[in-house]
Amino acid sequence: MKKAFTMIELVFVIVVIGILAAVIVPSTRTNPTQEAAVELQSHIRYTQHLALTDDKYGTGDWYKNRWQVVIEDENLTIQSNNGARVAVDPQDSSRAYSTDYGEKYRVLFTYNNNCPEVNNVFYLSFDHLGRPLTGDLNNYTGPYTSTTTGKGLLTANCDITITGDDGEFVLVTILSETVYVSSAF
Repeated sequence: MKKAFTMIELVFVIVVIGILAAVIVPSTRTNPTQEAAVELQSHIRYTQHLALTDDKYGTGDWYKNRWQVVIEDENLTIQSNNGARVAVDPQDSSRAYSTDYGEKYRVLFTYNNNCPEVNNVFYLSFDHLGRPLTGDLNNYTGPYTSTTTGKGLLTANCDITITGDDGEFVLVTILSETVYVSSAF
C-alpha cells in the first residue's frame, strides 16, 4: 500500500497556512512616521560622519564650511559651505543626499526650544570632534560663537517631533555633546 497525503489533509494544511498568513501579513505593514524617524537619525549620523572625516580646520572662516543638516519645510539637505557643497548619496553617487519628508512620508517636523530655528529653518552642524552645533553657520563669528542668541554648541537635548498625517508622532532626541540620537515610538 502506498503512503501519501489524502486530499482532505492537503486542504487542511492549505487552510492553516492561509489563516496564519492572514494574521501575520497585516502586522508587517510599515509605519511612515517611524520610517521617517529612522531615516532622520540616519541622516544626522551620516552628517556627523562627514564632519569627522572631512577635516575642516584652517585659517579665516573655515568653521563656516562645516557639514550640516538643513531642514526647511520638511525638506532635508546635507550640505557644506552654505550649500555650495551638497553631500552625495552613498548608495547612488549620481544624486544629492536630500529628502523631502513631507512628500515621501507625509510628516511634519516641530522642534523644542533647545534646537532653535533661524527664520523657520533648522540647522544642525558638527565640529571636528563630532559635537553638535545649532544655527546658521553664516551667523558664526568664530568656531563656537554666533551673532544669533542661543546658537553654538548644543548644551541641552534637542527634541524633534515628527507628526504623521494620521496624528501619530515620534520623538527624535539629539543628546547634547554626545550626539546620541534616539527615537521614542
